[in-house]
Amino acid sequence: MLVKISEGKGLSEAARLLNISPSAVSKGLAVMEENLGVPLIQRTTRSFQLTEAGEYFVSRASELLKEFDDIVNTTCGYFNHPHGALRITCSVAFGYAHLIDIFEEYRKKNHDVELILDLDDHLTNLNENNVDIALRITATPPQNYAARKLSKISWLYCASPAYLARNGTPTKRTELTSHACLVYPGLTPPLRYNEIASQHPQCNIKPKTPVQANSSLLLLKAALSGQGIAWLPSYLISQHIESGELVPLTLDGKCAYPTHSLYALYFPSKFRNPKVRSFIDFLVEENQPWNRWEKAIDGLL
Repeated sequence: MLVKISEGKGLSEAARLLNISPSAVSKGLAVMEENLGVPLIQRTTRSFQLTEAGEYFVSRASELLKEFDDIVNTTCGYFNHPHGALRITCSVAFGYAHLIDIFEEYRKKNHDVELILDLDDHLTNLNENNVDIALRITATPPQNYAARKLSKISWLYCASPAYLARNGTPTKRTELTSHACLVYPGLTPPLRYNEIASQHPQCNIKPKTPVQANSSLLLLKAALSGQGIAWLPSYLISQHIESGELVPLTLDGKCAYPTHSLYALYFPSKFRNPKVRSFIDFLVEENQPWNRWEKAIDGLL
């Protein structure tokens, strides 16, 4: 319990991680301190801090918990086939667009594996949430996990043929200021003042943004319905480009921006578990969808 209190930076978060009430965490901590005969945390009105005894306890207990996790996964490895619940976390858009289809193909050969899926656009701590595999799109994978690179991911500006027919097709990024832009705050590349002012001193440097949302799925729907120009990843739009529903834009001579990659993240000890190992091996096979979408995008470069 004290390990979860330390990981969660407080009793409330520890209660959420343990799926119990905060009062139960508080009572459990009091029992631990009474049994050990030493205070484990120093409480204040706004925060807490581990005592020296508490830090020692958390350090040793964390080592033992990791060793126990290794024992469990090694023991599971004695089974000669994958089985049990496979816990995976990934972004909402990627999970919705591809993961269920991928897992359906995987289960054709691995009938005894069940999927528990957590869709979250933030990187989940695999240890805290008992997750087996995290599928993440990033430029640099975190160093505290083992990582298998699955595919590069490109981003493209795109719009529907209907939108472009009504509003014209831009050929430069600076021309986006006269278009309706569908924006994912913090992800869509901003238009820099100097970039625009050097070519169009009199123009309004702020583009029209009829839709702003922290969801690529929502922006994709808006783009398909002709509401504007969106900056979207290849894994979401390649099929729509192939069907003609979306048109990729070449701005300043560039169409696709391969800035990120898709990774499978996991703890090395869990790779001994057949369900984890077999699913990651399945992800790197050549028949996966990312080979098709990137092939479609490569033809535009």
